[in-house]
Amino acid sequence: MGEKTLLEYWFVLYSRKWVIVIVTLSAFVSAVVLSKRLHPVYEAKAVFFVPKEPDVTTFIMPQTSASRRPFVPFTQEDPHGPYLGILKSRTIAELAQQEFPHKTVKSFMRKDMDFVLTNEYMIEIYARDKDPHIAASIANSYVKYFRQLMNRYSLASELRKQNTIKEDIRKNKRKLSRAKGMLRLFEQKNKTANLDEEVKQLISMKSVFKSQLENARVSYYEGKKQIQIMEKKLREEAMAIKGSEFLVTNPLLEKLRAQLVDLEAKKASLRVEIKETHPEYMILQENYEKVKKNIDKEVENIIKSQIKAPDTFYENLRRQLVNLYINNEKTEANIRGVKKVLRRVENRISEIPKLKSRLDTLTVEVDRYKRLIDTLYVNLEEVKAQIRRAPQVAVLVEEAVPPVRPSFPILWLNAIVASLAGFVGGVFYCFFINYLEETRKLRVYRLLKAIESTEGKISTESKISIESTES
Repeated sequence: MGEKTLLEYWFVLYSRKWVIVIVTLSAFVSAVVLSKRLHPVYEAKAVFFVPKEPDVTTFIMPQTSASRRPFVPFTQEDPHGPYLGILKSRTIAELAQQEFPHKTVKSFMRKDMDFVLTNEYMIEIYARDKDPHIAASIANSYVKYFRQLMNRYSLASELRKQNTIKEDIRKNKRKLSRAKGMLRLFEQKNKTANLDEEVKQLISMKSVFKSQLENARVSYYEGKKQIQIMEKKLREEAMAIKGSEFLVTNPLLEKLRAQLVDLEAKKASLRVEIKETHPEYMILQENYEKVKKNIDKEVENIIKSQIKAPDTFYENLRRQLVNLYINNEKTEANIRGVKKVLRRVENRISEIPKLKSRLDTLTVEVDRYKRLIDTLYVNLEEVKAQIRRAPQVAVLVEEAVPPVRPSFPILWLNAIVASLAGFVGGVFYCFFINYLEETRKLRVYRLLKAIESTEGKISTESKISIESTES
């Protein structure tokens, strides 16, 4: 067999042209019949994109920008990878299967759904079904479930954030309650309702008591000088009254004087803390007046018991001296009371800086917890608002509508493909038949040769067997 020319090949095809025509027509008719008998499948398409900028909107917290911006998709392929993975996931297929129970999860994941990222960075969803309306509904449902899944993922984060904020609020409320309790106990213990005003009052009282102390000291020294002068005059007068005894005191008078000194000190002490119109101070003043009257009465008794002639000059001097002693003792008691009160005022003033520092610390701590709780409440309201809001995670560009024509089978396409396949098959069949015809003689010759060789072997074996038998 030599090599054939193109013309010889053409003659082969031409001589068997009807075989090619019959095979092509058979394939064409078969494709048309099968296309007519197959149930049509419709394909619906939905198009959406995921915005590049997140849909950030705050209701309570201050916003960085209140301007309205357009939604545009990512202009790269890599960011779309996770979104395509979510669309192809089993989770979204199970959600769709619950809505369309006549389909299986495998059909959604394998043959009935396709997802394509276009050159314009849009995501196309193709859904196929025998019912065009169901196909459109499936495509639109995938967009819906995609939004739900994305919102669910973000919602889970917001719910965890909400629970965390509520727990922080409870903890900080307990801390605020403890801080308020410590501040209240500190104020009650140290009487620090208003330290600044108290400092002003203490400084004013200190100045007043210092002035009173100086005046009392001057009066005391003046009284001592008057007593000295009066004693000198009394001694001179006593020289004229020989044999008489001079007594200016007794145990009862000393007791009354001690009571008077104590009452004077208490009055001076109370004037620091309360006003003179206070009931306690008024009771103390009444007791003071009673003791003073008792002292005057006792002095009168002493004078009458010692000198029987009350109109004498000596008796007048004695009375004046006794009054000077009493007034001087009053002044001394006043000095001691004022000194005691001044020490208390000065001690209180020295304690003010330390108390103020501690009070400021406690107040700052209370204010800090209050501000923190207020901030947490604001954040909680913001989180609640975000939970109620559904962010725009997928922008629907083209909603799927029921297709008019089926996507499979396509009659004209199947007819053309079948005709081409039949034509190619017919050509191959013609060449194959021609090959068989041309190689027939060679195959017959090889067959005869094989038969002759087989007969020769049989005859040789027969001769050998005969000779062996004869021998």
